[in-house]
Amino acid sequence: MKIFSTIANLYIKFCSEILKYHKQFVFIMLKKICVALIAFLMLLPVGGIGIFKANSIGEKEREAKVNEIEKSIVKLPEIKWSDWEYSQIGLHIHTDYNGIEKDTPILQSIFEGIDVDNNPSTGQNGNDIKVFVMVFPYAEKVNGNWVFLISFIVNVIRLGEEIKNGEFEISLGGSVFFNVQHKFRIGYYSPNNEEIPREVRESITIVPYIFYEKDPEFYIYVEPIFDEGNQNLSVILEYSNLGSHKLMIDYYPAVKTMVKVSPNVGINKFNIAIERFASIEQTIRMRYEGNMAINLTMEDIPQAMNFSLNFSENYFEYEASDEFNTTLMIEVFGLDYFMLIKYLPRHLKAQFEEEGYLYIYVNQRKTKFIISNDLENPTTYFSITNLTGEAIIQWGIGKEGYFKIDGLKGMKMETKLQIGSIYLKTYSIVNAEHLDINWNLSIPGNVFVDTNMEWLSFYSFNFSIDDAFGILIEANSLKAEDFMTEWETEFPFFNKSGEIQFIGNITFAIMLNGTWYYIF
Repeated sequence: MKIFSTIANLYIKFCSEILKYHKQFVFIMLKKICVALIAFLMLLPVGGIGIFKANSIGEKEREAKVNEIEKSIVKLPEIKWSDWEYSQIGLHIHTDYNGIEKDTPILQSIFEGIDVDNNPSTGQNGNDIKVFVMVFPYAEKVNGNWVFLISFIVNVIRLGEEIKNGEFEISLGGSVFFNVQHKFRIGYYSPNNEEIPREVRESITIVPYIFYEKDPEFYIYVEPIFDEGNQNLSVILEYSNLGSHKLMIDYYPAVKTMVKVSPNVGINKFNIAIERFASIEQTIRMRYEGNMAINLTMEDIPQAMNFSLNFSENYFEYEASDEFNTTLMIEVFGLDYFMLIKYLPRHLKAQFEEEGYLYIYVNQRKTKFIISNDLENPTTYFSITNLTGEAIIQWGIGKEGYFKIDGLKGMKMETKLQIGSIYLKTYSIVNAEHLDINWNLSIPGNVFVDTNMEWLSFYSFNFSIDDAFGILIEANSLKAEDFMTEWETEFPFFNKSGEIQFIGNITFAIMLNGTWYYIF
C-alpha cells in the first residue's frame, strides 16, 4: 500500500494548501490544476448508484435484539444511514444535515462548497463545508502477483460553527469501470449533539481481486480533527462489483485509526486488523452485510490487534496471534445466540448442538466466555472463566448422554439449557483436570461419575427430561474414581461400584418415571 499512502499524503497536503493561500494568482493556478485533475476523473466511465438503508439488515424485532445486546457492553449512540436513491451520471456528493438532503456535483463541492442547511447566513458565504476528492484505480504487485486496487480519498472541511452540533452525513458515490463496474459509496456520519469534525481525512482502498477467486479486502483509514476533545463518528462504506458489501464502522471516540477487513464469504470467515494511532481508549462497532451479516463490538481495543472469526449455524471459531485485554461481542444474523468474550484468548472453538464441544486455549485466567440466546431472560446460557491452558468440554444431551471436561484446572463454569422438555443447569469450580459424568436413564440404567480422584471444590448438576427422568448432584467438595450406580427394575434397587468421597453436604439423586430416588 506504499503508493496509496504516498499519494494520499500528497493529496491531503495539496488540499490544505488550497485553504491556506488566497492570493489570486495562486488560487487561479491551483484551480486550473484541480480542474484538469477532476476532468480526467470525469472521463472515466462512471454511473449512478442506488443506496438503501443500513437498517434494512434485519426486521424490527432483530434490531431490538441487537440494541439489547449492544447495551451489555457499553451504551452506544444509535447510528443510521440515509436513503439515497438517484441515477445521475458521474461522481456526486450527497449530504444530509438534520433531514435536509442534497446531491452536489464534485466541481461545486470543491470550488464553491456546499450549503448543507439551506441557510445563506451560516458558514462562509453561505457554504458550510468544502470537500476535496480523489478516486484512482491502479495496479500493485502483491506476493509476486499483480493486483488491481481502487483508492478513494475524501477530505471534508467544516467552514463555520453554526452546523457544528447537528446530525450530519456526507458521502461520495459513483462508479468506476475496470473489467466490471465497481459501484461505491464512502463517507462519514456524525450523530446529533456530537461535534461535526472541523476536518476529516478519510482514505479507503478496495482490493477487489477481480482476476482471482478471492473476496475483496477493505482498508479504511480515518483521521478526524475536532475543536473540543474527541467525539463519536461513523465511517460509511458500500461497494459492489460481482457481489455486494456494506460496512459501517462506529468509533467511540473517533481517533486516527486504520482498519483492514477481509471477508471470506464462501466459508463464513472474517479477518480483521486494527491499528490505532492514539493513546485514547476506544470502542469500535463494525456492522457488515454481504452474503452474511454480522455485528462486532470491540471495547477498549489495544493500539494494534488482528484476529479471525469463523462461524456457521452451530459452529464458532476465534483465532488470534496473541491475547488482548479487550471485550468482543459477536452477533451473527440468522443464529439464535450471541457471544461475549472478555480478555480475548489466542484460540477458542465451539460446536453447539445436542452433541457438541467447546475447545479453548488461553494463557491467562482473566478470559470469560459467554454464549446466550437472550440478555434478560435466557433459556440457553453458557459461561466459563478462570481459565488457563488448553481444555475440551464435551456434551451429549438426551436420555442417554454425557458431560465431560478435560484440562482447565481451576475453571469456573455455569450452564443453563432448556430445549423443549430437556432442562440442564450446572455450576462448578473444577479443580480437577478431568470430570466425566455419563448416564443412561432407562430401565435398566446407570449413572457414572469420575474425577480421577481429584477434588471438585463445588459442584451442582441438575438435569431432567419431561419431568420424568433426571439427575441431581450437589456437593461442597467431591471426588470420585469410576463411581457407578446401577438399577435393573422400575422400582429400583441401586448397586454401587467404584469410589466416591465428599466433604460437607451432598445430594445425589436419580429420577425415574417422575420419582426421585436419593443415593446419598
